[in-house]
Amino acid sequence: MLKTLPFNALRTLEAVVRLRGFQRAADELNVTQSAVSQHIRQLEDWLGEQLVVRQSPQIAPTDHGAQLAVAVRDGFGAIEAICDRLRNRRTPARRGLLLGAPPGFAFLWLLPRLLRFDDQHPDMPVSLSTDPKSLDPGSSDADALIAYSAGGFPDMHAEKLMSETMAPVCAPALAAQITDVSGLGQQVILHDMLSVADHTSTWDFWAREVNLPLPHLPKVRKYGQANLVIQAAINGAGVAMGRGPLVADAIAQGTLVYPFADKATSQLSYWFVCRHEALKSPSVQAFRAWIHAEASAPPLITPHAPPQA
Repeated sequence: MLKTLPFNALRTLEAVVRLRGFQRAADELNVTQSAVSQHIRQLEDWLGEQLVVRQSPQIAPTDHGAQLAVAVRDGFGAIEAICDRLRNRRTPARRGLLLGAPPGFAFLWLLPRLLRFDDQHPDMPVSLSTDPKSLDPGSSDADALIAYSAGGFPDMHAEKLMSETMAPVCAPALAAQITDVSGLGQQVILHDMLSVADHTSTWDFWAREVNLPLPHLPKVRKYGQANLVIQAAINGAGVAMGRGPLVADAIAQGTLVYPFADKATSQLSYWFVCRHEALKSPSVQAFRAWIHAEASAPPLITPHAPPQA
């Protein structure tokens, strides 16, 4: 007979460790940050072991916390996989491919290129999901997914798709007003809500890597997703931290520029991830080959429409 385990608290721990923060876990689980913190403390009290180190700006698991999070992910993932297989026995086979991708990457990089995949594979439609469930390698319902991560995908097939550089970006007219890095203190700094918990460390990381003194950044404007941040920067609303793949097309088209030449190499990359058995699928094989080719291709340059009379 199974012990009475604190399943909600275990699930919360797994989310905190995977997402590296209480607020991100709260957003995924649709609860408050205080509820997440309470679950972790209850689990620590129940086990008599510290599971996470509460440090700013991110949460780091202890060795015991990391081991338990992996066990929870593997255990719950196996249960979910069996349930999905049982449910799918009564569901007609899906035609095409379901791909999971982070919202900003999906909108800014992937969608403008997907028409080319459709042209090459008209009988292989791609459905795109940005739902958090589809982005979790351990429980994703997608055939394949694009992960934004430092790597590490137990029991999954994973290939690095693109590395990432980071540097501030803004509209050309705004860049003309910024003579050096100290000028950032007078500008509006644009953030997306999904990364607001560690936005300071993102800018600090860039400044530290390129050896520039970052001024105090008192003016902040927040948006729901990365694609909104980039569009706001294009519109001249402020300066954003430009993540390579998300701004490459706008840089190539001239709607965004780098006010400083210094770029930092991010600790995170984009990965193509799928289950090992999914590699046998013709649609996964075709998409895998296509997206690797696109990742190494030059940025898209959209021709400007001629002026209307």
